[in-house]
Amino acid sequence: MAGSKLLITCKQMQVELPAHRDRLEDLGYTLVVPELRGQQFSASELSSYADDVVGLIAGDDELSRKFFESAKDLQVLIRWGIGMDSVDHQAAEDHGVTVRNTPGVFGDEVADLAICYALMLARSPQLIHDSVVGGDWPKVEGISLANQQIGIVGLGHIGDAVARRAQAFGMEVKGYDPYSTSSYAENIGLEELLSTSRFVVLTCPATPDTIGLINDRTVRLLAPDSYLINVGRGPVVDLVAFEQAMSEGAIAGAALDVYEIEPLPEQSVLRSLPNVILGAHNGSNTRQGVERASARAVEILLEELAKK
Repeated sequence: MAGSKLLITCKQMQVELPAHRDRLEDLGYTLVVPELRGQQFSASELSSYADDVVGLIAGDDELSRKFFESAKDLQVLIRWGIGMDSVDHQAAEDHGVTVRNTPGVFGDEVADLAICYALMLARSPQLIHDSVVGGDWPKVEGISLANQQIGIVGLGHIGDAVARRAQAFGMEVKGYDPYSTSSYAENIGLEELLSTSRFVVLTCPATPDTIGLINDRTVRLLAPDSYLINVGRGPVVDLVAFEQAMSEGAIAGAALDVYEIEPLPEQSVLRSLPNVILGAHNGSNTRQGVERASARAVEILLEELAKK
């Protein structure tokens, strides 16, 4: 496919691109690497780069039917990372585009962050730090992780990695996943998991079955002294319902790395609550994770293009 273009829009892949540029260019591809100024590229922005593009490595971009209709030469789309909810799969199929992601490349990194959040919720080091910087010497009573039940929603690669870490802390590990074959967590029903777990960790993808899984009804199943951690996908938690529940003090606290709307709206009540820890959809972003996922994205892209 000499003379064809590869479009690289994922920010993390762009950072790692120098390690792969020579190989791709030696194969005859021209690389198109536009600067990402916001959270993601819109379908219109992507369309402006689509001419002669046969392969795309994308981030959280708007991969809608409008985009696929404009990308006449596109053959392979690689969604860097795991989440596939930004892709219109039917539109991709209609236009003959193969869609892949890079599964299993940073389960450990996301699991590390989930446990980090659990420790922050349990011991409040961030609040103590702020107080000490301000001249105080607080004695904040926390809770021990040992013997607490942690419930993991989604027992794939990330969920299993969370379970292994939780076991090392002496926690009682439960899970909910209709398709699980995990040996690290006892698989129980969702309502039982929500109502009995001190910590609930969401690691599941956004699918028709999981979007809005935490909603006005299910968030009320959580115990008042429980904590919710979301390192999965934002749409799994209904943002409006969760904001209402948190403003009413329905649970003890939460840590969110992902949101239904990203970036989190400025007017969100979550920004003002001291018992909520806010991340920036950054769970996979370590040097090793970026290297691993980027290398896999390039390998899968070239494998799929070779089949065309």
